[in-house]
Amino acid sequence: MVTTKFKIHNAEQFIESLSETSATNLYLFIGKVQEWDDENAPPAPNEAVANTLYSYWDQMIAAKKVTSADVKHVITRTNWESNTAYTAYSHTNEYQSANNFYVVTEDFNVYKCVQNNLSNGASTIKPTGTGTAVIEISDGYKWKYMYTITSQDTLKFITSEYIPVQKSVDARQIAVEDAAIDGQIDIINKTSNGDFKVEFTAAPENAVGDSQDFVSGETLIGQTSNQYGTLVSFTSAANNLTYSVSVGNVKFSNSEVVLGSSSNARATISNTPTSTYEFDTGVFASVTNSTVMQLSTSANNSSDGLYVNSTVFVVNNAGQGEQTTITQYDSSLRQITVDPAFTITPTTVSGYEVAPSITINGDGTAFKGRTRGNVSHGITEVTVTEKGSKYTVANPSIFANSSYGTGANSEVIIGPVGGHGKNAIEELGGNRVMVDSRISGNESGRFTTSNDFRQVGLLRDPLQTANTLAFFTESLSDQSTTLSIGGVAGSFQADEKVYTGTSLSNSTANGVVVDFLNNNTLRINEVKGTFQDSNVVTGANTSSTGTISANGVAQPGMKPYSGDVLYIENREKITRLQNQVEDFKIVLEF
Repeated sequence: MVTTKFKIHNAEQFIESLSETSATNLYLFIGKVQEWDDENAPPAPNEAVANTLYSYWDQMIAAKKVTSADVKHVITRTNWESNTAYTAYSHTNEYQSANNFYVVTEDFNVYKCVQNNLSNGASTIKPTGTGTAVIEISDGYKWKYMYTITSQDTLKFITSEYIPVQKSVDARQIAVEDAAIDGQIDIINKTSNGDFKVEFTAAPENAVGDSQDFVSGETLIGQTSNQYGTLVSFTSAANNLTYSVSVGNVKFSNSEVVLGSSSNARATISNTPTSTYEFDTGVFASVTNSTVMQLSTSANNSSDGLYVNSTVFVVNNAGQGEQTTITQYDSSLRQITVDPAFTITPTTVSGYEVAPSITINGDGTAFKGRTRGNVSHGITEVTVTEKGSKYTVANPSIFANSSYGTGANSEVIIGPVGGHGKNAIEELGGNRVMVDSRISGNESGRFTTSNDFRQVGLLRDPLQTANTLAFFTESLSDQSTTLSIGGVAGSFQADEKVYTGTSLSNSTANGVVVDFLNNNTLRINEVKGTFQDSNVVTGANTSSTGTISANGVAQPGMKPYSGDVLYIENREKITRLQNQVEDFKIVLEF
């Protein structure tokens, strides 16, 4: 398996090669003035030696150097659109880069989805902001700002299919990179709300009314709601049980009959199922000190120890944002004892939430989190309060008093190496490179504006024709053979063949006309043989003639058949005009 990291490395090496001390000389070239057999269906290019080493060179018209400013990593473009579901980043997703887990907004900000409202539901509110913190939105989505595409890159490297991706492009992205923490935990997804308690109007019976127990572990089916669950625990002949809701289902409904799939036992629910976990929300009624305080009147007043091992979190006022663990609970006083002590002691106007605790068994440090929920729905959310660092393995555990609450599960999402935003190119899968090169008019006379072309390609490290031991490094190259001629009779036409000798079939040299300029300059390619001074050149179609002047043969700037053709694309014809600009955007995938 070739990993994405290896592909990105190759893409980086390609870009770096253009700016190194001994830099690669990369050129974009155009070619092929003659028509295809079917002009509406250009043939697919191939890598036969006859093509990559010879014919592409023979058909070449001109070339322009590609600079480091003309290349950029790119990724597939995914526009943010309302009512669209986006995939959240996950360190366990093998096919992450194939999913739409990031978006670009109309202001060219790029965001990574780190949590989608826990059900792959639609995103309805556009992410905004360029800060370093995870952006939490009321539609349930959480986004990480990655970078903003610059105005210059917007013009050069954005298409309907691709957007540029970069590192350290401006102060905002640098701030994101600097704030990233290796092995940080930003997201924990709740995967199960926990088990629910069900009470029945009577003990279960079989189809004929005889006593019949449910079977441990069997599937339970709500006969009215058609919802499914799994039996967790029960007592023989009892009128209650504990069950877990099956994935993709909801709780059973009050008053419906529940059927056991194996036992065929059935019973009628007497009350809406409630969570096995205990919760409380309120304002502290009294505060003795930083470790002892009284809960509000909503708290349980009949079961000592009920909230032991749960987490109490201060939601507002004194002590806001602090959390600790309940170690004792006196139900008659509604009094909790906590450890460790609050660093800022809450007061009687401090709001709190009591819910099951979550811990992580892993190789990192300093994580803290809490759960939220209620008796109707169980645990509905897991919130990270301190993200920690250096985690590569993280196994979560949700727990409370062992007699009150079972079945809740969650999944820890560990950030990429370095943390979210540290390396946008690697995180978003930047193994493609876009080459953007523009040809404007005749480019100082090197590019014809009197003919069309049908091929575009990239060429690496060609040699000079004038010095075949040295690389060609100029910014432009005319790849036609240029004939200076005099005594012209007639007018040579673009695309016609010209030759020296008695006929085309018996010629000593021939080629294809690229253009005929100023009635004295004939540019040709696909040259076969050698044109020499004083030769008479004849047009095969027009019968036009002219004599090559003294020192009248100028060779292409780049030595034919040198260097490597890296990319070739056959196109329908593109007609060139004097004031025309062609913007070539070539995407290379590594």
